[in-house]
Amino acid sequence: MSRFYDAIETARALAPMDGRTLAEPPRLPGQVTASDLPMLRLWQGVEAKLADHPRRVIQIVPCGEGEHDPAVAVRLARLAGRSMGGGVLLLNQIESENRMDDDGQVALGPLPGRAGNASALNPRLLAAYWQHLAERADLIILDTPPVLSSPLAQALAPTVDGVILVVEAERTRTEVARAAQHALTMAGANILGVVLNKRRYHVPKRVYERL
Repeated sequence: MSRFYDAIETARALAPMDGRTLAEPPRLPGQVTASDLPMLRLWQGVEAKLADHPRRVIQIVPCGEGEHDPAVAVRLARLAGRSMGGGVLLLNQIESENRMDDDGQVALGPLPGRAGNASALNPRLLAAYWQHLAERADLIILDTPPVLSSPLAQALAPTVDGVILVVEAERTRTEVARAAQHALTMAGANILGVVLNKRRYHVPKRVYERL
């Protein structure tokens, strides 16, 4: 039984990137489209910042109520899966059972504590759980509720290797984003960076990408 399959059975994603880059970009099968580029840059930054970490457990967390978009974590997981040839585990509040994604390179499962399990708030148990999963998967992504409205999101943040804060374009107010950053910092989170979600292009996207 493979390590990756075992991981599926065991499991029941405003500090900017610091400019570090990989020596080589992730190798992706097939053609990289323009829509892949923002998530590709995010993944390059994550890999650079966690290059020396023995494990990679990443939390994706939006700022405030109503801003959660599961597509962010799914896109990052799929791109990372393509880059690494599989070995990616995505835990979220949507899944109630373990399953494989359609492309066969990402496993999905339930997020710990999604049903109000108090053990999810125990840092020691969480650290042991991440280590157990990391022995079976190369990358673990947690798609969590908003940091400003979820005690679970704040409890998970200091136990993972890095946190990516999601800011929704033209919706998340500056003070809300700063409050979310402050909450994560006070919780002891390692903030890897920020992703701007649902960006609207007020000029044609093709033109914008040439600017």
